Amino acid sequence: MFIGILLLVLGLLLLLREMGLIHGDIWDYIWPIALIALGASMIFNDRRK
Repeated sequence: MFIGILLLVLGLLLLLREMGLIHGDIWDYIWPIALIALGASMIFNDRRK
């Protein structure tokens, strides 16, 4: 599930960049989102147990 969300966000960021709504390097946007998603995934997985 985590990889699916990450791919969705990556695709959305690439689309926004191609449309000219995001300027700069795409990796400047991806790594903070990946860290937030990883932390949220750890929190939700911990709550399920």
